[in-house]
Amino acid sequence: MTYQLYWGDLHSHCSISYGEGTVEQALSRAKAQLDFCSVTGHAFWPDMPTDRERYGEIIDYHNEGFARLAGNWDELIAKQAAASRDGEFLAFPSYEWHSLKCGDHNVYARGPELALRDAIDLPALRQLTQDAEVIMIPHHIGYAAGYRGIDWQHFEDSRSPFAEIFSLHGCSEGEDAPYPMLHDMGPRDWHSTAEVGWTLGHRFGVIASTDHHGGYPGSHGDGRVGVFAESLTRDAIWQALLERRVYAVTGDKIDARLTVDDAWMGSTMQSGKTRHLKIVVRGSDKLDRVELLKNDRVIRRYFAEDAAADSSDSRYRLRVTWGWGRKDEAVAWNARLALSAGKITDVETCFSGQAIVAPPGVGGHTDSSDAEDMPHEVVERTERSLAWRSTTTGNRSTRHPTTQAISLAIDAPIDSQLQMEVNGSKLTYSLEQLLGRGHSSYLRGWLSEAIRVGPLVSVAQCELFGELEDDPESDCDRYRLRVAQTNGQWAWSSPIWVER
Repeated sequence: MTYQLYWGDLHSHCSISYGEGTVEQALSRAKAQLDFCSVTGHAFWPDMPTDRERYGEIIDYHNEGFARLAGNWDELIAKQAAASRDGEFLAFPSYEWHSLKCGDHNVYARGPELALRDAIDLPALRQLTQDAEVIMIPHHIGYAAGYRGIDWQHFEDSRSPFAEIFSLHGCSEGEDAPYPMLHDMGPRDWHSTAEVGWTLGHRFGVIASTDHHGGYPGSHGDGRVGVFAESLTRDAIWQALLERRVYAVTGDKIDARLTVDDAWMGSTMQSGKTRHLKIVVRGSDKLDRVELLKNDRVIRRYFAEDAAADSSDSRYRLRVTWGWGRKDEAVAWNARLALSAGKITDVETCFSGQAIVAPPGVGGHTDSSDAEDMPHEVVERTERSLAWRSTTTGNRSTRHPTTQAISLAIDAPIDSQLQMEVNGSKLTYSLEQLLGRGHSSYLRGWLSEAIRVGPLVSVAQCELFGELEDDPESDCDRYRLRVAQTNGQWAWSSPIWVER
């Protein structure tokens, strides 16, 4: 079977319960970068703390948000259904069910309808919804059991085909995963990681989604999910979710594929003999490494070809990034670029919202939301040109970027000229000047907004193709991929289980 790759965010929030931004803003922003999304409402917390002296603000804020969602639920369902059209864009209904004991879970339906249902614990919630076609997906699983992280003794594969291992909360892949947990909910706990769940015998895939609370599904760098499905229809995407043909990326749309004897990620298959593995990775920037893991141990590490000086291939990827300047000063950007020769074959937007992962006053969040309906958007595209508008503020800290970017695929001779006009400033580079190098320009002098053009990298440095034979090691072997780009973007595939 041949599948198409579609991109989504299955976990984002807005002011429909608690958060910022409207449902309309969230759906419009999602449509600009994704194929599907879910605007999730905060709904229930059966074992919420009761100590008002210590947790009074949290108790009140959540209860107010739950009541707001209950009153707005029909509106949320209707707006997501109205925004959905097979072949164009889909929105799946979902709500969040919190639990200290069992860990937080999102409840999803194929849709477009979904009933709000609460229960005292996770087994009771499964029982209550057993006649409904829903799945229950745990997220930020890496927090300690009993503290809203996952407790694997309560996990059930049949109702939870995958887990969310990356979001604004951090990464829960394993003990050595990048992106630590920095929220005030606490650090990552080894026993709550995905690798421990697999070791315990659970079979589940992995996704990333933003858990963004500012009405910006698909916010770049905060988590996205790739899905291999037959088509962009509600039935096909839902079937792919059930069959675990899903994987996680931080932001860049890294196309990462692993098959074992032609079985896709998420599959369980039988093979007591030598297996044929095939790896295909197409990144959005230069690859740092691609790791093949077997039973959570790296058995092969691949590196892309060093082809920066290869003049036989005119295919490149170019990243343009803008922002910086004063963090309390909003800057409106109007930019246009054009190639003197060749063509732009793909445009990948790397747009993000303000990094909102907690309500104001509940978790220390101080950022403001995006006031504009579309803070960043491409306004014109031709074969040789691209224009966009954007609004940015300076980076919140040296570790929390607010910069925005576009990644372009270019097929052009190396002596082609790139001409840009940015807020009235004119910039010109040859592609050769940008090869392997980024050039920065300050628009109004020191401590002002700036733009970085480049580096330009050969497509050969962004792609990797590998094949190998591997023998059985145990009664059930587990294969998966981990991909890192040099720009800090990652991808994690769901496993393939091979029984003998």
